[in-house]
Amino acid sequence: MADLHDEGLSGRIRARFVTLRQAPPRRRGALAAGAVLLLAALAYGGYLWWYSRTHVSTDDAFIAGHISPVSARVSGTVLQVAVTDNQDVKADDVLVRLDPRDYEVALAQARAAAEAARGDLANATANVPLTDETTRSQAQQAEATLGASQHGGEMATHDLEDRRSQLQAKRSAVAAAEAFVRGAEADYERNRLDRDRMRELVRQQLLAQRDLDHAEAAFLNARATLDAARDKLNQARSEAAQAEAAVQSQRAAVSQALRRVDESRAALANARSQRQQVRLREAQVDAARGRLAQAMANLQQAELNLAYTQIRAPYGGRITKKSVEVGQVVQPGQPLLSVVDLDDVWVVANFKETELTHVRAGQSATVTIDTYPGRKFRARVDSVQAGSGAVFSLLPPENATGNYVKVVQRVPVKLTFLPGENKQHLLVPGMSVVPAIVLR
Repeated sequence: MADLHDEGLSGRIRARFVTLRQAPPRRRGALAAGAVLLLAALAYGGYLWWYSRTHVSTDDAFIAGHISPVSARVSGTVLQVAVTDNQDVKADDVLVRLDPRDYEVALAQARAAAEAARGDLANATANVPLTDETTRSQAQQAEATLGASQHGGEMATHDLEDRRSQLQAKRSAVAAAEAFVRGAEADYERNRLDRDRMRELVRQQLLAQRDLDHAEAAFLNARATLDAARDKLNQARSEAAQAEAAVQSQRAAVSQALRRVDESRAALANARSQRQQVRLREAQVDAARGRLAQAMANLQQAELNLAYTQIRAPYGGRITKKSVEVGQVVQPGQPLLSVVDLDDVWVVANFKETELTHVRAGQSATVTIDTYPGRKFRARVDSVQAGSGAVFSLLPPENATGNYVKVVQRVPVKLTFLPGENKQHLLVPGMSVVPAIVLR
């Protein structure tokens, strides 16, 4: 279709030139002018078509920058305002001076308090007595006695555990002997019954005398085994009783050892209590050291408050929105003026979402500013905001309620100027601009 359109257009142009050659001179001039205008319109239309394919632009854009509101950190009366509106300042320049006399007095008081606290610390340190050798010896002796008694208690406890283990072994032996006796009694009873039955069978001549003799021998053997098992059980019970008596005796020894430990601890506590005066002096030194630290902190705060009476520029820039005057009483946090950083400004351009298809970070751009018509500033695409402007507004749209009307959203795009483009500080925040991003 485009080729047919171009052929038709070329045909019309040739027809115009043929008509131009055949027309009268006056009509020929008018036709020539019309042809020239037609060619100019075609050329401009082609340029606009090419520009729209390689560039994207918007007039919803403005200059943005860092604006630092400067406020007082302490209250006071303004003695001097060292800057005027729209004045350029450097970083750390004094902007406003407050009356420092109250803070100078507070600083002198803080210094005096710090010196007094330092003297108290020296006095408390000097009052700490030397170690009392007698008390130290008593404490050391009590510690040694306690250690010995604790060791004796541990040994007694260990012996008690051994005696308990032996008692447990003896009790296990008693249980084993009782089990063996029960087994021997069962064998004895079985062999007795077998012997009685065989006697009856032998009396009835149904069994040989030899089988009865064997049964009698087994019976006698079972009875002997039972007697031996009962003797072992009695011996095991006797040994268990002896072991239990040994455990009881060792328990008494442990109790006595623990009493000696308690007595040693009481003696050590008594020896240590005699040194409480030394501890008290040391606690006084610690308290004096804490008061000195607090006084030094107050001194540092007083120095800071005095320094805050000189309000300085946070960075280099231009003074704007000055609302402070000499004689004014200001409070902490009260805004006094603002400093605009003109060395770091950028463009926030709100493009339609349909125009961002080919916009990428790093693409070059040109910026024209309403204040300086005809002048172009070079820039580069820095980033595209992760969300449209409506999403971050105070009242985001609720598209899930009511009737929905689709509206093309705008997404902020940040463009940064190339180095040196604003070296004359011509660009200030809030200026309206028209950026054009080169897509390819």
